[in-house]
Amino acid sequence: MNVNPFSQAGWASSSGGHGSAPPSIFGALPFASSPSASTIYKFRFTNLNPDILDCTVVGPSSVPYFRVTNNSPSPNFTLFQNREGKSIAVIEWRDSTGPVVEIRDIVRKQFVATWLQLSSDRQQRFMKARDRTFVWVPQGAQVGLYTYVSNTAPELYARISRTSEGEVVLEATSTAIQEGYLDCCVVAAVLLQSGRMLE
Repeated sequence: MNVNPFSQAGWASSSGGHGSAPPSIFGALPFASSPSASTIYKFRFTNLNPDILDCTVVGPSSVPYFRVTNNSPSPNFTLFQNREGKSIAVIEWRDSTGPVVEIRDIVRKQFVATWLQLSSDRQQRFMKARDRTFVWVPQGAQVGLYTYVSNTAPELYARISRTSEGEVVLEATSTAIQEGYLDCCVVAAVLLQSGRMLE
């Protein structure tokens, strides 16, 4: 089954938000597929139990890199642990105000709608991490993460897609990994593929 992550991320159906987002500058597609000097690494979200909020993220050579557990450490929380078993991020699912996210040493505790903020035309989601701004751009059945710098061509950092069997795949560039953005990409992938309202 081919599921479009664009439709699951709440872009088209959400209303309202937390603050105003910058206008979109990504109207002309397609983009360059990937930076020529960067290698792409695939991470698969496996052992879904029953969905992506409770899974194992397997990287190159089928090595487990992350564990995502729902209702942990308590109900209405989703916990992310690295391969050493250390907690690296948490999502708190709040019905009244929308979910809250925190990524250790990268993203302070804040509303998901603030961290993954919709553009003014509701076509992209901006992501801030390590004092930089990126943008998730839907492209058919994929969502690509690009740098967001004025007067500079956008550079691909990551891509989320689904296989024909429905498995979620995150492709991250070596640049994204070396610069410390893999954790953010994994958390964003879970949020965007969760099927839950992000605002």
